[in-house]
Amino acid sequence: MNILMFFTNNPLYTAGIAALDLFNEFKKNGHNVKLLVNKYDTNYTEEVISMETFYLYWKKKLLKKIKRRLRLNKKDITDPKYHFHDLNEEKEYYKTNKILKKAKMEPDVIIVLFAKNFINSKNIFELCKKKNTPIYWVMYDMAPLTGGCHYAWDCKGYQNNCGNCPGLFSSDPYDITFKNFLYRRNYIDRTDIQIVTASEWQYRQTKESTLFKNRTIYKILTAVNKDIFKPLAKEDIRKRNVIQYDKKVIFFGAVELDNKRKGMKYLLEAFKILKDLLIMDSEFKNKIFLLIAGNEFDKIKDYLPFEYHYMGMVDNTYGIASAYQAADIFVCPSIEDSGPTMINQSIMCGTPVVCFEMGVALDLVFNGKTGYCAKLKDSKDLAQGMYNILSLPASEYEIMQNNCRQLALDLFQPAVNINNWIQILNSKNE
Repeated sequence: MNILMFFTNNPLYTAGIAALDLFNEFKKNGHNVKLLVNKYDTNYTEEVISMETFYLYWKKKLLKKIKRRLRLNKKDITDPKYHFHDLNEEKEYYKTNKILKKAKMEPDVIIVLFAKNFINSKNIFELCKKKNTPIYWVMYDMAPLTGGCHYAWDCKGYQNNCGNCPGLFSSDPYDITFKNFLYRRNYIDRTDIQIVTASEWQYRQTKESTLFKNRTIYKILTAVNKDIFKPLAKEDIRKRNVIQYDKKVIFFGAVELDNKRKGMKYLLEAFKILKDLLIMDSEFKNKIFLLIAGNEFDKIKDYLPFEYHYMGMVDNTYGIASAYQAADIFVCPSIEDSGPTMINQSIMCGTPVVCFEMGVALDLVFNGKTGYCAKLKDSKDLAQGMYNILSLPASEYEIMQNNCRQLALDLFQPAVNINNWIQILNSKNE
């Protein structure tokens, strides 16, 4: 099968790894696959094709630097928590014919992994018509459902036609998000397109959306490499990270630790409550140790009530895996999230997760079995979940670890993930 995939960012870094993993799994299973990306990099293989040339890459960097120096960058006034990347759905970054010429493939299937600042709904429609092939659009966040934002929070505009956008501080029912939504709907209604979600949370959002509620919607959990993310002896891992073996280690992290979506406010509150819970517990009173990864650490470090080790930004394979392997629990305080994939990774490592009822937690975190799912934004409940797992007898904790690993192997190791994809693609061709 000829499979053409689209991903706007560099697939060698951060969230791009999920795109690269899927690409590689298709190849391993004998399919002819090309991954078309927007960002240039000298380290791509010949099947990973950049629309951006070496010359264009450096031209953009130079222009960006000049604009920053001259303070010419004009930013739209938006609420950053809604994460707008582009406020013009009609903008065409590349003509569809140029995209197909670059790909040099007659695809049987097209998979769109992340489209912003790369291809728009018109491109997707034209790709479908020109090649007479179905389109599968994978949800990394809510962008496919909305008129511009990537996270809608409490806004239900995507269940109607957008407009009155809180992310734009707008009271205009016909604002740019409404126009974007109608433009997108015009093309999507005429395209053979299905959404592939990565969690029950996303599936429910899609079923409620105007654009896709009447379409076929699939759910495939994001795959995690079982040979990298695996349980290892904590004693060995902790020695490498200069952590005493008898500590109770809590790992948490995010690319931007101060990002409102990531809920650090609630985690810091939960740590204070956890410290109070431990005052009367002589066994754990001085044994809590925090392991932290990500950027913007300076904005939270003064509020941490426990001993800690800050790892900085770690690589998203063996580096991040070692953090889960060293930890007794991974705590994820996200309050608005489509995943995060860190929950999948922790479960695959056999490390129980404490989190809020959000994103992929609904699929993977079961109280008393693989971790603890606290009520959304309830810091006290989050603290109680951490305490409950950290205070488990060794035998019960080991059972929870095994539950995590087994669930991961059953649901989202790469072999399971690719089989789910093949079933979907084959069913479309029957």
